[in-house]
Amino acid sequence: MKDQPFDATLARLNAAERELLILLGRGHTAKSIAVLKGLSELAVNERFRSARRKTGIGSSREIARLLVAQENRDDFIGLAEPAGAHPDLPRPDAPHRASSQRWRLPMAAAVLIAAAILAQQTSVAPTVPPAPSRPVSPAVQALFAPRSPEPDISALHAEVTGGGVDPAWSAATEAALQGIYGKAIAPGALASFEVTCSASLCEALGVGRPGLIDDAVTVFTDAVQGPEVNQAANALGLRSVMNSFTVTRDNAANGKPSVLVFAAYWRRID
Repeated sequence: MKDQPFDATLARLNAAERELLILLGRGHTAKSIAVLKGLSELAVNERFRSARRKTGIGSSREIARLLVAQENRDDFIGLAEPAGAHPDLPRPDAPHRASSQRWRLPMAAAVLIAAAILAQQTSVAPTVPPAPSRPVSPAVQALFAPRSPEPDISALHAEVTGGGVDPAWSAATEAALQGIYGKAIAPGALASFEVTCSASLCEALGVGRPGLIDDAVTVFTDAVQGPEVNQAANALGLRSVMNSFTVTRDNAANGKPSVLVFAAYWRRID
């Protein structure tokens, strides 16, 4: 089956790496995971880098997605009901016992009494005691804090390709972003890279060279999300919307070099 190579790949991860990546796949960030597990954010990111090196997959979120999918699949398989779990039904030839007439009146009286008690209870609003105040740890606060939904990358791409342009701003910003990423990305890391800007949103889209894995992927992902890129883009009046990394899994499943695909979106704020 096509999924088997990925089960073997994910089996290379140790328990700590799997636990942190599953939290990432369930919507946490590296920062909230660090608070939740009592680690430094640097330690969490180092576990993610180790997982990328072991699996050859260039995106921590892609590994997290595969782990969560594997976990959900295993849970679903575990729900299968064992044979013989259903209770035996009465045999159609079993003798039918006639109800005794003497039980009907007490049963009817019991039903009426229960209905009266229920009506009395529901007619009075229950008094709920106030919840006792207690200190809540930062880890618990991070766990239950509301999180913004993940941006829809398909909608962002459609906005860039289908939206109008600001001729002066769009062209100048495309050239500026090309220069920013050109300084950050190591030569030869990408097979292609282009920046497209509509009137209010820019898309940076890169395709890695085949076989870009391990340390090269770690260097690339750190560089394109690093403070130098963010600060330079902010100086242009842009706000980061999302960075997305994925790997062509079909190639890896067929024994061919995987290909990393990178997309970044920047919103105009001036």
